Amino acid sequence: MFTGIKKLKEDAQFPVYKRVVRDMNSVDFPDSPVVPFGEIVHDRIMLEVFRGCSRGCRFCHAGMVYRPIRERRPEVLMDLSRRLIDNTGYNEISLVSLSSADYSHLAPLVHQMIEEFKDDRVSVSLPSLRIDSFCVAIAKEVNAVRKSGLTFAPEAGSQKMRDVINKGVTEEDLMNAVGAAFENGWSGVKLYFMIGLPYETDEDVLAIADLAKKVQYKYYQVTGKRGCKVTVSASSFVPKPYTAFQWFGQNQLEEIRRKQFLLKDALKIKNVTFQYHDAKTGIIEAVFARGDRRVGKALLNAWKMGARFDGWSDHFSYDRWVEAITQAGLDKDFYASRDRDKDEAFPWEHVSPGVSRAFLWNEWKKAEAQQLTHDCRRSTCTGCGVCQKLGVNIIDYAKEVQG
Repeated sequence: MFTGIKKLKEDAQFPVYKRVVRDMNSVDFPDSPVVPFGEIVHDRIMLEVFRGCSRGCRFCHAGMVYRPIRERRPEVLMDLSRRLIDNTGYNEISLVSLSSADYSHLAPLVHQMIEEFKDDRVSVSLPSLRIDSFCVAIAKEVNAVRKSGLTFAPEAGSQKMRDVINKGVTEEDLMNAVGAAFENGWSGVKLYFMIGLPYETDEDVLAIADLAKKVQYKYYQVTGKRGCKVTVSASSFVPKPYTAFQWFGQNQLEEIRRKQFLLKDALKIKNVTFQYHDAKTGIIEAVFARGDRRVGKALLNAWKMGARFDGWSDHFSYDRWVEAITQAGLDKDFYASRDRDKDEAFPWEHVSPGVSRAFLWNEWKKAEAQQLTHDCRRSTCTGCGVCQKLGVNIIDYAKEVQG
């Protein structure tokens, strides 16, 4: 059992807090990247509109470690766009962040980009959209240059589970979003979910299938026609450090598979496509996500045994990783599947993103009670501790837009 870390020198900082960029407008951004000859995964301009997120989803590692919200000014983003287009020749700009639809200047920024770059056939794209901040006008404008589908991330099928994870959206939000899309010509959507979350029951898993059916029926209500195509993508949940769910033991492999096939059977519906990720990769990911320095030996063992490019499914060998972990004298379930005690020492707490452990534990208890925590961005402080500990403030230009 890991019992803790102590500093060897009295004057050493403990814990070590992350460095933070206070002003995203002044930080350098690469505007002359190397453009490869071959096609790559993100073969486009990736323009970060803001950093951080204050939505507070309890499963989200990035949402905690990159706090607080710091927006870039639209004029800075336009200047970067011009330089990147000239220097790369790319014909697509992806506006990226942890929740791009929350950017306060999104609508005027998208409009300006499309107007300025349309003669060069440069399109603008957005990542998956929150269903409570979806704007069909923006989606239509983005779609005018290059046709694309719509992707939403409800994350969970039942309202109970959306409250557990603090998603802060409702079924009504989803129906309003897809209804507006269907009214404006879209005939299909992709929906992202997770299974294996804390406090999840079979009824919660099956609620994903019910939601897919309701989306199809909404299409019928709006258009009077059948044939709405829905793609349901379900990944298996992996507990991560610095989140409210860092105390939660991941579902065993057999349980994840059972839930996957339970959902697969329920989604044998015309025009519904079900995609799910291999649960085995999630198990190994959880071992390293919540592991201590001893898992380094397992990593070396796997490399010696031939593990290479394991992010690609055709190279990944679950059995090889299990053997490597066993040879290191470790038990994968000890790291991945075990619930942690409230006061148990965590091997990652010698470094800190500024979020207090007390805040995360309180979020864990609120998850158990299915209680929501509000977004602090335009409301009161929720007490995570980041702004005070790191001496950084939220930068949000919403008041300029409203004014």
